[in-house]
Amino acid sequence: MKIWIYVGGRQEGPYTLEELLDKPIDANTKVWFEGLPKWYPAGYLDEMKPLLDGSLAREVAAKKASEEEAAVKHEEPEAEVSDDRETQTAAEEAAEETAEETVEETVIEEVVEEPVSKYAPGRRFNRRNLPDEPCPPTYLGWTIFLTVCCCSPVSLAGLIASICVSSFYTGGNVEKARKASEIACWLVMISFALGIIPVMLMSSFYGN
Repeated sequence: MKIWIYVGGRQEGPYTLEELLDKPIDANTKVWFEGLPKWYPAGYLDEMKPLLDGSLAREVAAKKASEEEAAVKHEEPEAEVSDDRETQTAAEEAAEETAEETVEETVIEEVVEEPVSKYAPGRRFNRRNLPDEPCPPTYLGWTIFLTVCCCSPVSLAGLIASICVSSFYTGGNVEKARKASEIACWLVMISFALGIIPVMLMSSFYGN
């Protein structure tokens, strides 16, 4: 039902009966709705009694309280489900973090830095593949010295043989390392002899 009211010298509406609860209406307020031949004071109309005696206000308040209580009961399970989901999510995140840390620790343990060979910079060798016996003499110092002083093909060959000793040994071939060491030794002696003979000849020649 749509109701018009006459308040403050002017007509207002239409309103429902519940909407009139917020309006300044008393028994002398003139109202009109469809079916009335003219404007009547609200106190003369049976349709307006629930508004004036307060029963409508009590009914609306009770209805509102009932709706609020039903809403609270409906929200409580959702809150519990939400808490369970948050707990489950937190547990899953913690499990993922633990798994990631375990994988990282495993990777760190498995990755072992291999030593760098002092004979071949930049190359790496596995210490477990090295022979049990020590490396044969390389005579590297002598070959470098004779190469610088004499600069002969024999001294250069001795330098190459010295380098081969280390290369063969780190490669696990001890037999070739021994042979290369023997060759380097002979070449060192030959280079030394070739360097001394000219000096002796020159000393003999100029000494006489």
